Amino acid sequence: MVAERTQWIRLLATGGLLAAIVVSGRGSVGPANDSDTLAAACEITPPRDAAGLERCLALNPRDIELMLDLGLIYERTAELDRAEILYRRALSIDPKDGDVHVRLGRLLLHHHGDRSAAANEARTALRLQPRSQRAMDLLSRAEREARP
Repeated sequence: MVAERTQWIRLLATGGLLAAIVVSGRGSVGPANDSDTLAAACEITPPRDAAGLERCLALNPRDIELMLDLGLIYERTAELDRAEILYRRALSIDPKDGDVHVRLGRLLLHHHGDRSAAANEARTALRLQPRSQRAMDLLSRAEREARP
């Protein structure tokens, strides 16, 4: 009963916050309004295309989730240098993000063939996330490919 009430309170608070964002976005006019509205939209429902994510990242340059989403698109479209730049940028903001270390390591292994750097990224990820299957898989691949 208390848990249900807490969930309803959170739901109502979230709805109120969204309503406040919408109302405040309609109240002002000019370029600040457009960027504020876009920034709020980026927070609530980030776009799924590269151009939209790039716009959101320009407004929120330290948002690692946006960087990861955009990096994945760059990987899928074979813009691997751009993905690598984003992953390194994300690590400059949060060097303790094990998922980013895995992504960068995977990219270094497959794009540059740098098994040593990939293994180092995997080891770093494992220090941060000791049982990460993705990090263990990356380390295994990097070590396996390093053997003659």
